[in-house]
Amino acid sequence: MTFSFLAGVIPILFIKTDHENCRKCYACVRACPVKTIAIKKGLPEIIEEGCLTCGRCVLACSIGAKVVQDDTTMVQQWIAEGQSVAAIVAPSFPASFAVSGGKMVSALQRLGFSTVQEVAYGAGICAKEYANYYRQNPDKMTISTACPAVVQLVEKHFPSLLPHLAPIDSPMLIQSKIVKSMYPDHKIVFIGPCLAKKHEAADANTAGYVDAVITFRQLNQWFVQENINCQEMPDALWDNPKPELSRTFPISGGLLKSSNIQEDIASMEIIVVEGAGRCIEVLKAVENGEFTPRFLDMLICEGCVMGPGMLSDKCYVVRARQVAEQIDQNQNIADDKLPEIINELTFERVFTPQPLVKRTFSDEEIWQTLKETGKHSQRDLINCSACGYDTCWEKAVACLQGMAEKEMCLPFLLRQVPSLTNSLMDMSNKLMLSMESINFSTLTLKGTTNKMNIKNRQLETLLAETNAIASDTLALANKVLTMVSEYQDSTKGQGENTKISAADMAEIKQIAAQSKLQSENATRVFQDIASVLTRLKEDSDMILEQERAIKVVTNSLEQIVATYDQLLNIGAAMANIGRNYT
Repeated sequence: MTFSFLAGVIPILFIKTDHENCRKCYACVRACPVKTIAIKKGLPEIIEEGCLTCGRCVLACSIGAKVVQDDTTMVQQWIAEGQSVAAIVAPSFPASFAVSGGKMVSALQRLGFSTVQEVAYGAGICAKEYANYYRQNPDKMTISTACPAVVQLVEKHFPSLLPHLAPIDSPMLIQSKIVKSMYPDHKIVFIGPCLAKKHEAADANTAGYVDAVITFRQLNQWFVQENINCQEMPDALWDNPKPELSRTFPISGGLLKSSNIQEDIASMEIIVVEGAGRCIEVLKAVENGEFTPRFLDMLICEGCVMGPGMLSDKCYVVRARQVAEQIDQNQNIADDKLPEIINELTFERVFTPQPLVKRTFSDEEIWQTLKETGKHSQRDLINCSACGYDTCWEKAVACLQGMAEKEMCLPFLLRQVPSLTNSLMDMSNKLMLSMESINFSTLTLKGTTNKMNIKNRQLETLLAETNAIASDTLALANKVLTMVSEYQDSTKGQGENTKISAADMAEIKQIAAQSKLQSENATRVFQDIASVLTRLKEDSDMILEQERAIKVVTNSLEQIVATYDQLLNIGAAMANIGRNYT
């Protein structure tokens, strides 16, 4: 791995890739503002050390292959075990559920939350902290830290700008500190549109206040599971005072409005910067000394209402209006003790540089990598972004860093299509010829087998005949031996003049004739058997040769099929890439 990370800091993976469902379209790579998604064997792998947990990759993945950590089951278990659990709800909830605050409170109480409070109240305190800090540091450039993704962007990718981060807790942290003071035995669950809040809750500098984070999408799944319709719920009261204007925090410029810090377009000293790409551009300009504003209100999303955990398909203005309509609603409980509690708390935070170190490479090394995908001059650098990187040069650097693969280049793959097509046609023709050979060999083998079966039956008949002849011959031989023995016994002591009777001689002649006939028959049968066996041997040799030929053809066929499958996979991959980039 060519990346290194700050020693002692243990990254936590809040977003994972479901490789089974991933279509290798590189949409997540394109969406990642800091290009911290590596491609390994065609599959994306999030490098947590550089990740902002902004969720851009989650929004870009249309098939849902990016899986977000879900704390819902853990929260449900707390409630089931009788643990008191507090819900602190982000002020952007109306853009997801389009219900009043009272109905949202009632729905969360139905789920089992002991107390339900608005993070907008903490946002109001956060706004006052910014107003005081702004007045007390008139000559200092300040970057807002309400957005945890912005904090990670600076800590990991612009650590030199760390001193400019406002040392002020986010609204979530402020609200959780208040709730912890009021209900020290409660678990605290933040509910909102932001995935980076999961990181903020676990960050070593801010951990210990928020016990779980679930998104509006995850909350809605819980509502569905419990068959809760928010629209049908009665109105209840938030367990905190009315937050007034700070309910605008999730809308563009909400922090400035709540803090009464006026954006100055003419001087560009106080500006709102939204969107990951724009934030990176501005921070680069600040780091290079090209731009030195007094105050940067930065959000990675275009307002929190556009966060990746939102449950809405509406455009920004519709979501912003849904939030704005809640500003004047008064569904809150007054608490005279809160000012005293708040005065005892501090809402300051610190930051830790976590620089992501990347190897650098010479122009020669980068050009060598570019040449591997057919890019030999500036003219060849078409910068189509199909691979997920803005330029061919960036993608080549990523290849050298182990973050990308040369096969991610769509034009490079498309240039191989003609040769791949020819190879496919050639393989297809060979495949058809091999199949014909196998069919012919199979028919030949079947025919030979039938012939062998006939000859085997003939051989069985001949063997049966041979056995019969042998039995008869043996009987005749025994009979002759008996007669000879009897003759020898009868002639003992009678002299040489003793003669065999005419009848005995006739019988011996008859036996001799029969023996001769049997011998002739046996000779004929043995010749037939030898002939059949010879033909069977020839057939057997032929079958063995055909079996060897079939084995050769089969092996060849297997190789062709394997190559054919590989080429088809390449073609399918290119077609898939083409569908995703056209």
